[in-house]
Amino acid sequence: MKTLFTKSIIIQLQPSSLLLGLLLAVATVSSLVLLMLPVAITIKLVIFGLIVLSSAYYIARDAVLVLPWSWQTIEVDSRGVLTLINKRQQRFKPQLASTTFVHEGYVILNLKNQGVKLALPPVLIFSNAHNLDALRRLRVWLRLYENKRGRQAYPQAAQLTTTGD
Repeated sequence: MKTLFTKSIIIQLQPSSLLLGLLLAVATVSSLVLLMLPVAITIKLVIFGLIVLSSAYYIARDAVLVLPWSWQTIEVDSRGVLTLINKRQQRFKPQLASTTFVHEGYVILNLKNQGVKLALPPVLIFSNAHNLDALRRLRVWLRLYENKRGRQAYPQAAQLTTTGD
């Protein structure tokens, strides 16, 4: 297999205050909307409890990165193989789903694991990462990965080659 980059891309994920704020805002707004609904108080309490529990789970997993299955490291070796490492130091070599989203402000890696029924949790990376050069290189790799899979709208752009970053 041909090498894509001369050196590996390694990104250590850090807790994100931006994601924490977004998740808290969504939980707060949905709780306020729930309070205004003309529904029985027991139903409101049950739904409010579900909002609090699910918000706490996603904050702990994705924003604060404290759960054992929270992603800690993203690696792309020089051959273009993606490896994810969680807090338990388990290594996964998943495939990227077609719903992976790349933007200059953030990247959402949606994953599918081979031979496992349940999907892996997504990886959310914001541009306030400590290693901006590695994040830029990851975005370039993701664009090349999309080109290789044939999702590129402009065929002439798929002919680009890289010699390293």
